[in-house]
This record gives sequence, structure tokens and C-alpha cells, in this order.
Amino acid sequence: METKKATLTGSLVVLLLIIVVLGVSILHYGVAPHIPIVLATIITAVYGLMLKFSWKDMERAMVKGISYGIPAILILSLIGVLIGVWALNGTVPTITFYGLQVLSPSFFLVSAVIITAVVAVMTGSSLSAMGTIGVSLMGVAYGMGISPEMTAGAIVSGAIFGDKLSPLSDTTNLTAATAKVDVFTHIRHMLWTTIPALVIALIIFGVIGFTTSQGGADTSQVDEMISTMQSEFMITPITLISPLLIIGLAVRRVKPVPSLSMGLIVAVLTTFYTSPGSSFGDIMNAAHGGYTADTGVESIDSLLSLGGLESMLFGVSLIIVALAFGGLFRGIGIAHALIDSMKNVLRKKGNVITSTVVSCFGVNFVIGEQYLSIILPGQMLEDSYRNTNLHPKNLSRTLEDAGSILHPLIPWGVIGAFVMTTLDVGMGYIFFCFLCLVTPFITLIYAYTGWTLTPLDEDTGSIVDTEEEETDENSSRSEAL
Repeated sequence: METKKATLTGSLVVLLLIIVVLGVSILHYGVAPHIPIVLATIITAVYGLMLKFSWKDMERAMVKGISYGIPAILILSLIGVLIGVWALNGTVPTITFYGLQVLSPSFFLVSAVIITAVVAVMTGSSLSAMGTIGVSLMGVAYGMGISPEMTAGAIVSGAIFGDKLSPLSDTTNLTAATAKVDVFTHIRHMLWTTIPALVIALIIFGVIGFTTSQGGADTSQVDEMISTMQSEFMITPITLISPLLIIGLAVRRVKPVPSLSMGLIVAVLTTFYTSPGSSFGDIMNAAHGGYTADTGVESIDSLLSLGGLESMLFGVSLIIVALAFGGLFRGIGIAHALIDSMKNVLRKKGNVITSTVVSCFGVNFVIGEQYLSIILPGQMLEDSYRNTNLHPKNLSRTLEDAGSILHPLIPWGVIGAFVMTTLDVGMGYIFFCFLCLVTPFITLIYAYTGWTLTPLDEDTGSIVDTEEEETDENSSRSEAL
């Protein structure tokens, strides 16, 4: 049976219905995005049936979409296992301990950025960094008489920076999978925007720190965390061998799965020295179910009770349903119909990147969901990057710069609501999230100057999916790992 071509009107109607379903479900009912995305997939499938697509064709499109996420799913699974072992063997406590040592009343806001960035890099979670170290820093800020909104802005800036450059982050891996690019290549390319944004943020916070009078510092909460970690864990540079090995392998362009696997082996071996009371069974339990801290100090227990394979199942299931939706959305031609209507605009590289920024912010603003702000624009604009000779890592970087990095600026989004509730501040914190505010402008400058933009025919080895690899998908996925 011959299929019909998706029309612009039909595609817009489907897109509007999807936005309504996602918006009502996530914003009004406050549910996780999984089921709303399933409903969006059903709506898309109904339109596909109206276009005379067979169920087998649509199923094939969804399976193909999911296949692109297999490397990310394996990476996230390994990450969960690795974090559980890191928490057990003292890697996370050691990193946190050293981070708190740089706390200085004279450079409090700058220190807040650095500390939360370090914790976020090592845990791969901006929420964990903000909800643990961030809460303690807020207490110190009140003792110093520093604006809570400024402090919250510094905490968010550091946490988001660390999260975006962490190979342990779910959104970082999701973005790389969406753009079909190697995750370490994606992180390296992001340095062009995040490092300048971080430097600008640190300069602004430094100026604020020098020009704002500060009272006596009450660092009792931080002192308690430091003393507890010293007494409960072995704080030693030996625990840093595993993360440093992973970083070194990433610099050498070793693929993520082998890098994480070797880091995991080293982490397990060092556990027998840094946590001598732990058996191999304890290590396996931490790897599967995560590590549960029991120090008696709530902030420490909250920070260090993390990791495990089970902790990643939320992200893994989200990747599966989201990529299935994206594969169907593209497979029946909706994405092409929408993009075709903007062909005249999307002939220039700068306009393609600008459209990505606007789309990501639009999804964030309307729905308040950072995962969808990555997936929807990424699925819709992927071909436009290839058509304008832009490497997929330009797409992955822009999706992060305008999707997950802008997400904290949306008060009704997940992170925005989390910040206001956990750090007990009003919407005023938004004006001090300098890293989030600056990054998209740096992206747009690069977009129209062409600086740091990689053409499609360069660094082809980092592309997870190419036209040549389409003929042998199994070989492609093996190479990606």
C-alpha cells in the first residue's frame, strides 16, 4: 500500500497535540516524562496509520531510533555501577573533601562555583551537587551575610558546568546519543562554550565578592562535613586513580565503554585497600543497588548515598521511550515536513544553530522538560546540520548549550523548582546564573563567525551513525562502543 506524505498542516496539528499532552502531563500533573512520551508516540502512530504506514514500518522506525541509544544505555549502566563503587571506596568523599578545602570567605561565590562543579563532575548530577553541598553553602552564605539569590546563582552555575562536562551525566550521554556522536567527543567540543562561560561567570562573581561587604563567616556546617568525612572514610589520593585513569583515557580518545570498564576495575581493586572491611559481595551490592552512607550527618548521608545500576534505570527507560518516539516522529515524515517549511531559513549554518537554540528554549519554556528540549530539536534538525556540512558534534553542543544549560532558568522546570525549594530562594536566583545566561550568546557568536564549527568531513570517526554504517548497523554500534 502506497503511503501518503506528511503534510505541514497535519504535522503542525500532531505537534500541537503532543505539546498539549506533554505540557498538561508534566506541568499540571507533575508526572515523570516517560508516560507522556508514550502518549505522544501513540498520537504520532495514529497519524502514521492515517498516512497508510503499516505497523511493521512504524515499528521498524522506532527500533531504529532506539538502536542509536544502545551505546548510551550501556554507558549509563556502567556509570551507575562505577558511582556505587566510588562512593564505597572513598572516591566521592575524597573529591568532596578536597573541594571544601578551597572555601574562602574572601572568594566565597567563586569557591561555591568551583566546589559544586567538582562534586557535579564526580557524581554526574547537578541535582545531587545542589541538594547536598549547595545546601551547606547556602547556610554559610547566610552566616556571611551574602545574598541568597547570588549564592544560589553561583551554586547553579557550578553544578550545571560540572554536570555538562561529566561523562557520568545522564543528559550529557542522552545529548550525545541524540546527535549520534561519541560522548567524549561531545564533551571536548563543549569546552569551547562552557570554559569561556565559566571564566566570565567566575570574573563576575569575583567582582561581586570584592565589592560586597562580608560579615563573619559561620562555616560550622562545612566544618562538620569535613570532620565527618575524615573520620568515616579514608581520604587519600589513591581513590583518585580510577577517575584520573578515565580522564586520561578520554584524552587519548579511547571509547567510553572500555574507558569506564578499566576505571571500574581499578576502582574495585583500590576498594580492598581504601575500605578494608568491604568484601567482594559488598562491592557487588554497591555496584548493583548503590552505596548507602550511615554517618549520622544528614548532609553527608544524602550526598554519598548514591550510585548503582538500579539508579540508572530511570534514565535508561527514558532514553528508550524517547528515542522510540523520535524514531517514529522522523520515520513517518513529520520532522521533514516541519523542516521543509523552513528550508529558506535553514540554508545557512548560523540560522540552523540559531533555530536549534530557539527550539530548545521554546520546549523548555512551554513544557519545562530538559530531556525533551534535547530530544525534540535534535530529532527535527539533525538533517539540517548534515545539509549545511556541519558535524553532528556541533548539534550535540548546541543542544546542551540551549537545552540543558538553559533549563535552570525556567522556574517551572524540574531544576528551577528544585532550586527554589531546596535552596529556599525566590525566582531572583535566575539573574545570577551567569554561566547559563552567557553560554547561548557564545553559541550564537560561534554560529555566525564560524569559529569552532567542525565541518562534516572532519573527525568522522566520532560519528556513531553514518550513511556507510547504515548498511551494517551491528558493526556501527560495536565501533561506537
